[in-house]
Amino acid sequence: LLLGPYNKTFDYIADESKPTKVGQIVLVPFGKQELLGIIFEDSKENIQIDKLKKIKSFISLPLFSNYHIDFIKFFANWNCTYQGNVLKMIISPFEKSSIQNLNRKNYKPIEEKKIKLDEKTNFKKLNFNQKNASKDILKSFNANSKCFLLDGVAGSGKTETYFEGVNYCIKNNKQVLILLPEIGLTSDWKLRFEKTFGFKPLVWHSGITKSRKKKIWLSTLYNKKLVLVGARSALFLPFKNLGLIVVDEEHDLSFKQEEGIRYHARDMAIYLASKINIPIILSSATPSIETMFNAKTKKFSTLNLPARATGSALPEIQIIDLKKNPPLKGNWLSDIMLKELNRRFVNKEQSLIFLNRRGYSPLTLCKNCGHRVHCKNCNAWLVEHRKDNNYLCHHCGFKRKVSQNCENCNDGQMVSCGPGIEKISEEVKNNFPNSIIESFSSDTVNNINEFNESLKKIKDGKVDFIIGTQIIAKGYDLPNLNFVGIVDGDIGIYGGDLRSSEKCFQLLTQVSGRAGRHIKNKRGLVHLQTYNPENLVLNTIKEMDKEKFYEEELSYRKKASMPPFFRLISIIISSKYEKILNEFSLTFHEKAPNYEEVDILGPAPAPLHYIRGRYRNRFLIRSNKKIDLQNIVRNWVSRIQIPSSIRLSIDVDPYNFL
Repeated sequence: LLLGPYNKTFDYIADESKPTKVGQIVLVPFGKQELLGIIFEDSKENIQIDKLKKIKSFISLPLFSNYHIDFIKFFANWNCTYQGNVLKMIISPFEKSSIQNLNRKNYKPIEEKKIKLDEKTNFKKLNFNQKNASKDILKSFNANSKCFLLDGVAGSGKTETYFEGVNYCIKNNKQVLILLPEIGLTSDWKLRFEKTFGFKPLVWHSGITKSRKKKIWLSTLYNKKLVLVGARSALFLPFKNLGLIVVDEEHDLSFKQEEGIRYHARDMAIYLASKINIPIILSSATPSIETMFNAKTKKFSTLNLPARATGSALPEIQIIDLKKNPPLKGNWLSDIMLKELNRRFVNKEQSLIFLNRRGYSPLTLCKNCGHRVHCKNCNAWLVEHRKDNNYLCHHCGFKRKVSQNCENCNDGQMVSCGPGIEKISEEVKNNFPNSIIESFSSDTVNNINEFNESLKKIKDGKVDFIIGTQIIAKGYDLPNLNFVGIVDGDIGIYGGDLRSSEKCFQLLTQVSGRAGRHIKNKRGLVHLQTYNPENLVLNTIKEMDKEKFYEEELSYRKKASMPPFFRLISIIISSKYEKILNEFSLTFHEKAPNYEEVDILGPAPAPLHYIRGRYRNRFLIRSNKKIDLQNIVRNWVSRIQIPSSIRLSIDVDPYNFL
């Protein structure tokens, strides 16, 4: 199997003087070039020897395991992509020249370095629920593999619970893979790990240098015992002795790869664990609908942590009706929320104000002619980032300087509409001029060192107000935070997205769970501002009735013939030229298969029809789960010649419908 867009394997002559085994990485001639590949299987064809080329060289590395080869086949088949491109993802840190000269360049595996233990370095004492959960995890190491849902409220000690499984693997010289959804979570998790175990885990994400990645890659092949924490791409490292996989915050959308080869890291990790016959733990306070469904149908084993590990109560959630309690004109925080923020500030308590919108304002328009400032590459508005004095497109990255003159009528009456977190920070600063404020969004996470410094200031109690987007809602333990104010609880509830209610429930429950995790004898408090106080999702959050939400959502999905009861595959077709796109879309539709139990919807313009300089149409294919929908889609695509002006992308189990 060669690196690149290949599903078939190619035959070569092996050197009889060298032992040739399945799993070896080799360099072979291919046309006028040389390509890396892996010996995938023995030849099944009778080909004349004089028509075959010889393997040029063998790379001096341990063999890839049978489960790697099986994983490549499954991954490509499930996600409708090429096996050779999956292999390319596995060997991603190396080019042809660097892997060829591996011995000469002397890339040594990384040895885990011990850190000095202090008196705090120890396992935390587990409570009754944590002990029961950890016992079930430990039992599974000596039985058939199990997929566990570790379902615990925010602050219930899920991390400390699965650390028991990590400890078992370390003692038994096994490798452990921990998947986290965000780079920002890695440093906080790593610190907790070091305090518990006394050594540093290996860390893998996009911010790691290439030379470091090569060393880590080799470590997974050579080091029998290691712990690695990383983003979704860590799943493709060539582990040789894997004993446990943990998917922390398993519900998080960051585990879904939306560009290039589309896949869901959680789902691929579940398959990988079953193939190696090792336990996998899916940890979350707000499990995904698919995971909850699998738990309810007994495909997964559920481990419940219903109470906080600190003994503190879950926060009280109060819904603020903005129709009855509107903010002052030009402001976004109601008088009720401002009074609570003031009380906390006077008492030297920390508060978090949450709004899931980056920048200063999501829309700028001209009062004179109504022109909206928009992106030249996308049919989307530009977001004002006042801190940088830029308008920025959150889809393609296009930016230009903020101007007071309208580009349409040249009038100077530009108005910012709606709030982003920069505007909320400005409002808080106006109300509390002597306060210390820290803002968090994906813009600030780009500099991981600054992010970690800000996080340390918060944990040390040196910050009065934290203002953030969803980035601060994920897994952080903020010991001094007792109040959370949610500026706009309506964001994300409405629209045509199948998962809008699920995403809203997860996000607002997660951010609410930051409040009052370390206070005894009283509860933290959450204010949730909304124009629709009767909304079912918001009220299940208020009542902390998780079961009710999942029952309602599963019932709706079943009636609508949607996942997890049915299967969806999305096909996205794009081109720089709208006419060519529409003509190809119609031709493609004419070649569509006709099956009684398969629905093909489309072609239809994507909600974001023009993005990054390309027009996009979408097809949505639906069937029951008994049908091999991937095979139907692959056969459909193979029946048509795709011109170079067209890009076609297949998204199995889509999460993004834009």
